[in-house]
Amino acid sequence: MDKEFDLGSELITLEEKKNNQADKLIKIASAYKLFHDDTKEPYAIINNECLKIRSSSFKQLLAREMYQSYGEAPNSDALNQALNVIEAQARYDGQCIKLFNRVAEFEGDFYYDLANGRAVKISNSGWQALESFPVLFRRFSHQQVQVEPQRGGNINDLFNFLNVRNERHRLLILVYLIACFIPDIPHPIFHPYGDQGSGKTTMFVCFKNLIDPSKLNVLITPRDSTELIQILDHHYLCLFDNLSTFPDWLSDLLSQACTGGGFSKRKLYSDDDDIIFQIMRCIGINGINLLIGKPDLMDRTILLHLERIEPSQRKEWKIILKEFETVRPYLLGCLFDVLSEARVIYPSVELQHLPRMADFVHWGVAIAQALGYEAQDFLIAYQGNVESQNAEIINGNTLAQAVLSFMADKEKWEGTVKEAHDQLVPLVTISKEDRTFPKHYNKLRHALNRIKPNLLDFGVKFTIADFNTRRGVFMSFQKVTKIPSLSSQCSQSNEINWLCRDDREDSEDRLKVSSQAKLLKNKDCEGCEDREDKIGHFWEGEQEGVNLEEVEVIRCST
Repeated sequence: MDKEFDLGSELITLEEKKNNQADKLIKIASAYKLFHDDTKEPYAIINNECLKIRSSSFKQLLAREMYQSYGEAPNSDALNQALNVIEAQARYDGQCIKLFNRVAEFEGDFYYDLANGRAVKISNSGWQALESFPVLFRRFSHQQVQVEPQRGGNINDLFNFLNVRNERHRLLILVYLIACFIPDIPHPIFHPYGDQGSGKTTMFVCFKNLIDPSKLNVLITPRDSTELIQILDHHYLCLFDNLSTFPDWLSDLLSQACTGGGFSKRKLYSDDDDIIFQIMRCIGINGINLLIGKPDLMDRTILLHLERIEPSQRKEWKIILKEFETVRPYLLGCLFDVLSEARVIYPSVELQHLPRMADFVHWGVAIAQALGYEAQDFLIAYQGNVESQNAEIINGNTLAQAVLSFMADKEKWEGTVKEAHDQLVPLVTISKEDRTFPKHYNKLRHALNRIKPNLLDFGVKFTIADFNTRRGVFMSFQKVTKIPSLSSQCSQSNEINWLCRDDREDSEDRLKVSSQAKLLKNKDCEGCEDREDKIGHFWEGEQEGVNLEEVEVIRCST
């Protein structure tokens, strides 16, 4: 028989007390709006903030409300019973509502979460901070309240805190920052690198405070993929500081996270339920050396080499932060001003050929024009970044160097995969640690596929047949016309101006865009592991002079 408790004049059992407490907790929760998100995770809305039903914050809230209302604290069994019912109500009776992290789009307008129950609405007609708005944002314990944006600032004040003097780099930085407020598009990975004392961490702290204020301004290298996925889920802008190594698993996961990827893990070891993560994030990494070596991540990256700051130009960290906090509200207002104007320009922007990160480039042209530049200014700056990427890939890839050296005095070469491998090996020095040059010819196809876009940018094309002959798998290298640059793809006939000249050290006049000024308007198959010696043979009708143009099936992905 259960132990008895004396409550006034009534005697009730422990089981009755537990059930009574659970009912009280359920009654308290009925005052909140219960719902579930698009992954079936149950939530409650309290003071315009979303709390997971199973979160410690929601449990503490229920316990507090019960104590204030009934003068008693719930026991753990009663709390768990109540949470089971509340979860079921949210999942099966509540509405399905998509949640957002920091930025959102609703009916064509952008919304930015200030994390204090207010949000900024950015539309074609301008921006304003609202107490009530039609979207819901997720909040995490590390997030901090954003300052109230102010009008009347000067966007050029940002570069008082960044060690960047090159005009092209300044334009790319402004475009990148403003594009971070655009939801649901892939954003390039921002990768500054340079010597100690070049201002890499200061740059990231400024970026984080402008876009996604947090107790964690910069992040350290995660230990594994599970930890990284949680970091990406909880931060809208993820900035990894001072990386010294960059393993393949990290490169592959960031490639997916910046363009959009889905991840899952088991919820509990005792069941088969999954926790689902749908992630598309703004990401930055920095280090002393260039960290990225894989082509698939490199062409999703904006590179920025920083020089060491002269001792006479250094400031104390506390002074920098204090000065930045003074202008942060005005810089935020400037960014919203430019984004609002870019929204007006965006529909009229046309590119003849869409590059990788096409959404970012499309918006980049509109943002550059809203800043007062010509479309070509941004395209040339971005093209310069693409060329830097290709140069870095070629410089770090032994196979690419061998191919370019091999084709330096040739217009075309034909032979077998084995013959090509034999011709390329003597042209370079291959170390034991070198993973870019295949040690055996049967891996040449796979290695070449990874650098195909980079070779094309340097004017070399290759084709590999999809069949084997007695002689081997036929392939060819051929000189081709380089692909058109981005700067020639804009449909608007804007004259190339300041960016066509040599890089200037000073750019004070060009970047002075005040939020009070009138902004200018628009004027008008990788991973193939097939071994070449395992490919099916093509014996019938075989001739030594097989015409590749007529019979081959090209397996290389574009």
